[in-house]
Amino acid sequence: MPFRSACVLALPAVVLVLGSRPTQACGPGFPHELFVDRSGTLADLPDGTFMVEVTHLVARPADAFGVVEGGCGERRCEPADARKGGARETALYQAGAKLFEAGEWPQARARFLEVLALPDGERRRFSSFAAFMLGRTARDRADAQHWYAETRAIVRAGCDDPLGLAVASYGYEARVLVRAGDDKGAIRLYAIQAAHGSESGAVSLLFLARSLAADDTRLRRALGERLAQRLLVTYAWTRGQENWYDAVDRQPPTNRLLDRLAAVPNLDGADRLAAAAWRMGRFELAARFAGKEDTPLGLWVQAKLALRRGDRRTAERLLERAAAELARAAAAVPKSQARPRYLQYSDDPWFDLEGLRRRASGDLAVLGLARADFPAAARQTLASCSYPDMAYLAERVLSADELTQFLAAHKAELGNACVPGPNDWYVGDPKSWESRLRALLARRRLRSGEARAAMALFDGTAYADVARQYLAALARAHASQSAVDESEALFTAAQLARRHGLEILGTEVAPDWALELGQFDLSVLVKERSDRPEFGTPRIPNLTEPLTDEEQDSSKPWPEPLPFWRGFRASLVSAAEAARVAASAPPHPERFHYRGTAADLALAASDLLPRRSQAWAALLCHAAKYIASTEVKRSQALWYRYTRFGAAMAVDTFAFGKTCPEPQFARAAIAADVSKPTPPFWRHWRRRTRLGVLAGAALMSALVVAVAVHRRRRRARHEV
Repeated sequence: MPFRSACVLALPAVVLVLGSRPTQACGPGFPHELFVDRSGTLADLPDGTFMVEVTHLVARPADAFGVVEGGCGERRCEPADARKGGARETALYQAGAKLFEAGEWPQARARFLEVLALPDGERRRFSSFAAFMLGRTARDRADAQHWYAETRAIVRAGCDDPLGLAVASYGYEARVLVRAGDDKGAIRLYAIQAAHGSESGAVSLLFLARSLAADDTRLRRALGERLAQRLLVTYAWTRGQENWYDAVDRQPPTNRLLDRLAAVPNLDGADRLAAAAWRMGRFELAARFAGKEDTPLGLWVQAKLALRRGDRRTAERLLERAAAELARAAAAVPKSQARPRYLQYSDDPWFDLEGLRRRASGDLAVLGLARADFPAAARQTLASCSYPDMAYLAERVLSADELTQFLAAHKAELGNACVPGPNDWYVGDPKSWESRLRALLARRRLRSGEARAAMALFDGTAYADVARQYLAALARAHASQSAVDESEALFTAAQLARRHGLEILGTEVAPDWALELGQFDLSVLVKERSDRPEFGTPRIPNLTEPLTDEEQDSSKPWPEPLPFWRGFRASLVSAAEAARVAASAPPHPERFHYRGTAADLALAASDLLPRRSQAWAALLCHAAKYIASTEVKRSQALWYRYTRFGAAMAVDTFAFGKTCPEPQFARAAIAADVSKPTPPFWRHWRRRTRLGVLAGAALMSALVVAVAVHRRRRRARHEV
């Protein structure tokens, strides 16, 4: 089938919601798995959302019918004055409604007909009500279809429709057809209802598709209609794994549906069938249908098949085409039509075509990293709008200079694209990716000691003063001529690093997770199945490997490692990336690594003071306190050091590392009695020389005495 332009139905119908996106839960916004599980990212093909896809089964209707749906307690969301009309029409309709509720339908129909018999000016509000109720009380199929069609005609003529009965009439009429065995006609009406934005129509299509998939006779009859074909391939693609729990011997019922669809000549929706086959691990079937429709989804399946063959170059070319066509299609769809009304308030960014383009860019970013093309990977990651993945690249893979160049080259995209969502957490209150990445780079520069470059990035932010105070304390320590003054300055820097470390020194991703305000350690969520080099050894899985005994265990409710989920034939982490990740590691690997930095500064301050001073012991206590929960062994070592060399402090010894007094630097200066700590006397060169001379003289004297004694004894023996 030739490729359809964005103005026609096909491309808007490729709206997807990706199955690889982690589920939001109470707590952290889990990071995207583009780089965390790269083999899984490339092996996974997005499965669309049925509730979105079926809104595009038919062209958007020209009728501007309103939709009134949704729960408002026990009543539908209807306007407050929905049932206020003229006196005569109101009285007649209410009388008919009461008779309907009482089960006296013939009398009710008479009242509704009287409403429609009123002059045009006296029945504007309740005409649609009356026609709709005549359809509900119809005597047969033809009568019901007549009155539901009349409901829509009345609304088109300009009468009021405050309850959205024109759209609802499609669903009620379709239900009549289902009961009469006309599945094809019902699909068409439900599709029109869904195209108006009716959630009820989309849900009805889901139930109908399930019924057809389970009934082989009805399925064969329905597949003669192209619209039914498209509905069922959409169901197989988007909901193909919903009945896995009912599977026997790992063969879910969807496989039977795929076989029925594959036997249909000139199937409408071949790209969806190919996608469904890929997700079910039926690669030969996917290859048969992937190229029959020139659509972005078909190109995507072909790219996955190329990756399975190990042909990354072809896969990237196909993915680039798919992303470009999706971008054009997304630009052609007004934002108001990008997603159904009932999904307008969802914070999931991947319901629409633009979201699909982002996900395709994510695949390209993974492949760019695999070939160590870091600038290209950064561009595609920006296009994917996956900030945690962008943060990983910016913090651990790109050099500081490369990140600076990237920020300058993509200033417009960073400032306008990828607006943070309601569940997007971050340090401070940046309004764009640009400010977030600038803050990341500022902290990175500060960690590496680039004071001027760091302050240029911090200026104008909420933490500029804290960063300036931290750098000033370090500079004062470096320039100090007094050991005590230097120690005091280092302790000031240590306190700032401990209290504000996340904001001025913390890492955006592991180990500190500043993107989650440090409140969650996401490393534990991704470590076991991570390709990322900071979390372990890259995996080299193979798509052609058979399932292990553990994977074939049918007692597990969801066999996650399906054959296509196992990855690809080559490592997706290059040696260059692993080397950069190792080189960009923070000075301490533990979570809240800046606490270790604060402890280092406090220890450096203590080394400048006499060991028996109160300040030395207090600084050691503060250093242990900083790392008490992150580096337990190191904190214990500080306790042993204090008990061996330090003077007892005026605190309970069991509170060491918990409750620490302020160091008394003034008393330490008096104890030292010099600008720098006086070294032990045996380390002074003059005293060492004096001791050497004295020791030599004593040794010579001892030798002379020994010789004299020896000669006297010999002389005495000879005389005898």
